[in-house]
Amino acid sequence: MAPIRVGMIGLSVATETSGVGALGSWGVNAHLRSIQGLSDEYEIVAVANSTVESAQRSIEFHKLPENTKAYGNPEDIAADPNVDLIVISVEVRKHHLLAIPALKHKKSVFVEWPLGANLAQAEELTKLASANGVKNMVGLQGRSDPLVQKVKEILATGKIGEVTSSTVTVCSSIFFVEAWLKDIEFYLDFNSGGNEFTILFGHFLDSFTYLLGDFTQVQGLLKSQINTIPIIDPSNGQVVNPAYHKTAPDSIFVQGTLENDALASIVFRKARSAADNVGFRWYITGTEGEIVITTEEGVWQHGISSKRSIKLKIGKEGETEQIDFSTGDISRASKVPSPGTNTARQYESFAKPDGEVVTFESALKTHRLLEKIAKSAGWEL
Repeated sequence: MAPIRVGMIGLSVATETSGVGALGSWGVNAHLRSIQGLSDEYEIVAVANSTVESAQRSIEFHKLPENTKAYGNPEDIAADPNVDLIVISVEVRKHHLLAIPALKHKKSVFVEWPLGANLAQAEELTKLASANGVKNMVGLQGRSDPLVQKVKEILATGKIGEVTSSTVTVCSSIFFVEAWLKDIEFYLDFNSGGNEFTILFGHFLDSFTYLLGDFTQVQGLLKSQINTIPIIDPSNGQVVNPAYHKTAPDSIFVQGTLENDALASIVFRKARSAADNVGFRWYITGTEGEIVITTEEGVWQHGISSKRSIKLKIGKEGETEQIDFSTGDISRASKVPSPGTNTARQYESFAKPDGEVVTFESALKTHRLLEKIAKSAGWEL
C-alpha cells in the first residue's frame, strides 16, 4: 500500500532542544518525528508556511527530500493533487483559516487541539468535514497513552464495580507563569482559545470523559490569580514587557454529575511546587474498589515517563496492587521519542482502515463541555 502523502502547515526550523513550549517545536517533536518514524505509512511531500521562502527554509533545515513542494498559503497546498493529508500544527487562532481550504478540497485533515479558537469555529469545521466526507483527526493524543488505555481496560473488566465518584487534583506548577516567552503570549489570553483552560485542562478533560463518560450536570469556578507576567525574548533573555496582563484562568475547579450518575470533582491549582511532590492524582472510586493514578511533579499526566503510577485496590481487606501498564509495544510508533510518542500512535491508528482516532466530532464534544464550564463560572469563551 502506498504511503499517505502529507502536506504540513506550520513546520518551523525549531529543533528537539527548543523545548515543548517554544514556538513551532510541537510540529517538529510530535508531527515531523512521527511521520518520519512511520515511513512505510507516511511521506512528507509538501510544506506550507507564511511564505514560500519560509517553507523552503524548513524543507532544507529538516533535510526533507529535494522534491518536497514549498507553498506560501493554505489554498495552494490544499489544491496540490499529490497531497492526501493536510497536517495543521500552528497556534490555535489560525486553525480555522488554514483548515477550511483543505476541507473544501476534500483532503484528509489532522488539526492540533484545540480544533478551533472558539466553539463556533469548531462547529463550522466539523460540519464542513462531515459535508465533504473528509477523514479527520484532532491532536488529543492523551487517549492513545498506555496509561489511559490500561485504565480503560480495568474499568471494562468491572473490577472496581460501578463507578460512584472520581476526584482529580492537579498541581500545574509544570507551567508556572512567573515569566513567559515572547511570541506565545496568546497562551496567557482567555479569548485566544489557546490557553491553560483550553489546552492544559482541555487535554485532561478529553481523557477524563473518554474513560468515564460525559457530564450531565457541571459547575465551574475559574479564577486568574496571577495577573501580570514578564515577557522574555528567548533569543537574548531580555525582558520585553515587565507586566503583560494575563486574562486566562490559572485556578480551575469543576464539579458535576456524570452520565452514570457518578459524582466528579476536578481541581487544577497553581502552586510553585507541590508539597508532596505529586503533580497529578486521580481517584476513580467504584462499588467494589478504587483506582488511583499519580505522577511525580514535573511529569504531565500523558507524558511518557517512569514517574507515573496506577494502583488498584479491591475490597476493604485487599492488597493495593501496582498495575503494570507497559504494553510491550514494539511498534515503530512506540520508538518515536517523547513527547511525540502518543501522537505517533494516533498517526499509526489513522493509517489503519479501522483505527480509532479522535475525530472532529469527538473533539467538538470537548469544546462544548469547556464552553459549558466557562459559562457556568461566569466566563465567556
